[in-house]
Amino acid sequence: MIKKSVLIYGEYSGYGKSLADGFKQLGYKSEVFSFSVMALKKINSGITLPEKNKIQRYISIIKLIPTFLKFKNIIIINPEFVSRKNLGFLILSIFKLTRKRIILMACGDDTPFIKYGLENVIPNWPYSDIPLPQKDYFLKEKDIFTNNLIASLAFKIIPVMYDYRVGWEQTKFKNKLTETIPLACDGQLQPIKPINKKIVIMHGINRVGFKGSELIKSVLNEIRKTYADNVEIIYPEQLSLTEYLQIMRKVDISIDQTKSNSYGMNAIYSMFSGHVVLAPANDLFLNDINLKNSPIIKINNTKESIINALTMLIENRDKIDDIKKESQNYAKNIHSPIVIAKQIEKYLI
Repeated sequence: MIKKSVLIYGEYSGYGKSLADGFKQLGYKSEVFSFSVMALKKINSGITLPEKNKIQRYISIIKLIPTFLKFKNIIIINPEFVSRKNLGFLILSIFKLTRKRIILMACGDDTPFIKYGLENVIPNWPYSDIPLPQKDYFLKEKDIFTNNLIASLAFKIIPVMYDYRVGWEQTKFKNKLTETIPLACDGQLQPIKPINKKIVIMHGINRVGFKGSELIKSVLNEIRKTYADNVEIIYPEQLSLTEYLQIMRKVDISIDQTKSNSYGMNAIYSMFSGHVVLAPANDLFLNDINLKNSPIIKINNTKESIINALTMLIENRDKIDDIKKESQNYAKNIHSPIVIAKQIEKYLI
């Protein structure tokens, strides 16, 4: 067995790959096991599960067990990755019997996030004004069982943002919660792009209702009419991560989302690329990770907040370069893989 080792079990938007990169910089053997759920973004993340039918999928997972057992620490990105369809009970049992240190991340939709969002416990919950993706979303008996099983086996539960912390704080596993440790992102610092005649504004179309994309597009249509000679609007969607990052090199302003209290991986990649980012990033988020402020331009799920933020930037374009530089420094200091890996390392063996 490798002395210092950690397997990242599951992948979301490059987060798993970024964690693995951070641990490698600390001298760990680290790999990501990614499921086909990430096929859309074509992220190259170490150990992958090929697209196959159910039986072949099970066989592929079983064949990988010896590889999994080479790692002392297992970081499970979300309970869905150890669900029944992924032979979760078998995998978790083997991890427990072989005394692996299991860390569960509170990252993405899970049972506490949905249950306590529906009960109005989570402020600015993204599903508050849209239907859930399906009936009993993450609230079926099998979902609750999986959630409770992995939480009971986990040494610690690490929230990646305030929004996910709140739900877990209501559960019987709250004593396992650590401090919030932000998302890791392996984005590369890009040269700050000088603003051309037109300011380029981008919103990535992904999870439209969840991120408030309809409202954002409506506002951007107005901005385009008002400032026709001053702005260009682009909407990249369904691209690989590589294609997405290439497009971002021409962008000045990125609008991440209007809902929640925080921001996601797209916003962090945007900051590394030298964009001014618009996202909630409110005081609940800041206080949770002990920050007084951030260079993120705060918006919420209202038309006025987005218009005011964009108008301020367009009419004060001379300030944009400074905000871009501040955003890059913020991303590097808060979200660099090695920075995040160091914070998680104290919970590993």
